[in-house]
Amino acid sequence: MLVDSAVYINGVRSRDSEPGVGFTWVGLLDPSDDEIQNYQQQYSLHPLAVEDAVLGRHRPKLDVYPLHSFLILKTLMFNKETSRIVVGDIGIFINEKCIVIVRHGDAIPMRSIRADLEKHPDRLKVGSTAVLHEVLDRLVDQYVEVARNLQEDVESLEDIVFDDEIPAPSARLYTVKRELLEFRRTAFPLIEPLNRLASSEVPHIDAQFAPQFADVHDHLMKVIDDVNTMSDLMDAALHANLALIQVQQNVDMRKISAWVGIGAVPTMVAGIYGMNFENLPELQWKYGYYVVLGALAAVSAGLFRVFRRNNWL
Repeated sequence: MLVDSAVYINGVRSRDSEPGVGFTWVGLLDPSDDEIQNYQQQYSLHPLAVEDAVLGRHRPKLDVYPLHSFLILKTLMFNKETSRIVVGDIGIFINEKCIVIVRHGDAIPMRSIRADLEKHPDRLKVGSTAVLHEVLDRLVDQYVEVARNLQEDVESLEDIVFDDEIPAPSARLYTVKRELLEFRRTAFPLIEPLNRLASSEVPHIDAQFAPQFADVHDHLMKVIDDVNTMSDLMDAALHANLALIQVQQNVDMRKISAWVGIGAVPTMVAGIYGMNFENLPELQWKYGYYVVLGALAAVSAGLFRVFRRNNWL
């Protein structure tokens, strides 16, 4: 689906295009095969790049073709209701005269990027590379926001495990750990394309934006370092939580064993006097019943006190 398409001359949106002047910015959302083929013919897009853009589900990368460069990016959005990360795809075709952006998912609102850039014609005047930089900058800012939400979950679980010293729900721990791994799997491959963009050696990319791409790269490295730290904390929390669960199980087993020990005494006596022997002298005692009850009560109370003193009960 075509979201927006416009020609920018001297940084200003124009209805009419002039050969060799300005650049065209096309935005597509989940395009059909027929739709993308029209733009492929119009802007001479490489078939392999078009296939990658339509299918999505590729790791971030930067490919260079004779008539344009092509980037695949991954968007991230944090769903607070489920504490899950939602991943989307962006394919960007770029040269000096056009930039075609193909999106799958709506994690990054391109309308706001276009609207913000149109308020600054001096930036759009530079060309299509200005749009690419703005998209990458917003993308990494989004990574930072997702990492901030993940950090809240990590700190919450960390407080439960290390401060309260009670086992946390294992499912929640593994969910957060899995989302941290998903973040790393998505963000880490973007390092190499940003390094190349910052080196000023990528064709069809304006070299004057190298410092800006380097700045985006620095922000990406920082957020990846933060996520790596959170991942290490979650590893420690998982091990600590497992140890707490084992301690709790040991406490429960001691309590069960203590009560079984206390109950074993009257069970044993009842078993002895339940045997079918004719010669059981205690059965003839006048106060035998009360003596046995007293002895059972005394022994059981003694065992209870011993177990209680040793923190088994």
